[in-house]
Amino acid sequence: MSNRPALGGLALAVGLLVLVPLAALVGTALDIGAADLAAGLGSTGGPVLNTVVTGVAGTLVAVVAGSAFAVLTERVDFAGRRLLRVMMLVGLIVPGYVSGIAWLNAYGPAGISDRALGVQLPGLQGPLGISLVLGAEAAPLVFLLVAAGLATRAEPDLERAARASGASAWTAFRTISLPLLAPVIGGATAIAFVLSVTAFGAPAVLGIPAGFGTMTTRIYRDLSFAADPLAFGRAITLAVLLAVAASVVAALAGWLLAPARARRSGVPGGPSAVAVPRMGSGRLATAVVAALAWALVLLAVIVPLVALVLTALTRAVGLPPTPDNWTLANFNTVLDTHAWAAFGNSLVLGALAAGGAVLLAVLGLVAVRGRARGVAAALVGLSFAIPGSTLAAAVLIAYGPLLRDTLVIILVAYLAKFWVLAFRPLSAALEALAADFGRAARASGADALTAARTIILPLLWPSLAASAVLVFMFALHELTMSSLLYGPTSATLAVVVLNLQQLGDPTQTAALAVLVTLLVALVSLPLAGRLGAFASARWRG
Repeated sequence: MSNRPALGGLALAVGLLVLVPLAALVGTALDIGAADLAAGLGSTGGPVLNTVVTGVAGTLVAVVAGSAFAVLTERVDFAGRRLLRVMMLVGLIVPGYVSGIAWLNAYGPAGISDRALGVQLPGLQGPLGISLVLGAEAAPLVFLLVAAGLATRAEPDLERAARASGASAWTAFRTISLPLLAPVIGGATAIAFVLSVTAFGAPAVLGIPAGFGTMTTRIYRDLSFAADPLAFGRAITLAVLLAVAASVVAALAGWLLAPARARRSGVPGGPSAVAVPRMGSGRLATAVVAALAWALVLLAVIVPLVALVLTALTRAVGLPPTPDNWTLANFNTVLDTHAWAAFGNSLVLGALAAGGAVLLAVLGLVAVRGRARGVAAALVGLSFAIPGSTLAAAVLIAYGPLLRDTLVIILVAYLAKFWVLAFRPLSAALEALAADFGRAARASGADALTAARTIILPLLWPSLAASAVLVFMFALHELTMSSLLYGPTSATLAVVVLNLQQLGDPTQTAALAVLVTLLVALVSLPLAGRLGAFASARWRG
């Protein structure tokens, strides 16, 4: 069966979703002119510097915390390490803007810690708070990458030889395993940096009220509220600069992580079956380290979420969050007509993005085979590496005259951004299938379509469903692109939360943030088993 129609459809989709918006963005930048671009860039020194500072600081927090937790949970035996893995993964389902609001309610002025202990985190609304929240947001991803690196790059024989030669468990790990993990940690660092410098939620919640602007928040303000042509030029300049920087660092991350992905254990059953010497357990040092890890999880994850819920339940601002002041009225108040409309918009956009991304992924897999699939993956992944604010600006320039203020323009941005979330897992699942199944069906007289429908599709169905859920989850809490592309009737739940927060109503903002988080958590439940299986596929020793 010829794949030319599929190849043509893939080329059309890549062109409309990726190449046309990027060409429009570059063309606009060229039309503005070098002098105006230079003038715009000259007025953005503060946001650029702020982005670099918070990006580096957030990356440092994420890499240190994520790597340490990965080593602790995968190489040290202690009570509760499985639960600790789960708590690390909780950060993946909490949107960045919700984390910012939760930290404000926990450690900000009149927050839980301020009321209970008279202590608040200085500089929370500013670079320190943004860096901490960005680090907490990226740490779970670093944790997953380093944990995977520990599994795929294990050299148990070398570690046993070192232990037999008298080296301690820590010395063997430091001199053998850690150098082997260097590329993985380097790739995780690059990815954490990209996430930190392109983040919008935490800088918007914690930076805008304090007058601390980053590149993403400056793009948002210039495109959303400024009619000055210089402001538009500044936004385009920042968008292009951010896209170039993020793409370069993302390419570096891919290059560093490629050897780790390519490496395969020769032991049947995969890396999880490799018996690796564990670092000592049951010692005082292990207990102390585990206690410190739980303290960090408590402060960075549990306390902020509890503070968010308590604020949402408190009757009014200024009252202590004690049971006698609890009420559900904030939830009733916040669920007005506008919020229900935004809820409907988010569900519709999420469902369409999930279905569309899976269909596009299947189209790409049918259209290209062999080495060409890597090229297609690179093109599809290009828009994912581009920051959301830059992609939103590109889509707005390309399709704004026709689709401005509609759900369709947001859907275009979602598909461009999240297509790869369906393409990559399905591509990996398809490569893992035994080719003999399809050949046996063809040898028995089935045509290619029948073989795909009766053999390939049932085997890929779990991956198809998981990919759709993943895209739906990302679309449901997406804020960066939605905040730049929404119109009077196309606001999403995330946009409503941000607008409420900027209006300064903590209780209603917390109530809607809790509802959004619960909705995302509910949607992500189908993925919990896969993440749990991944996190539990470890060395047995």
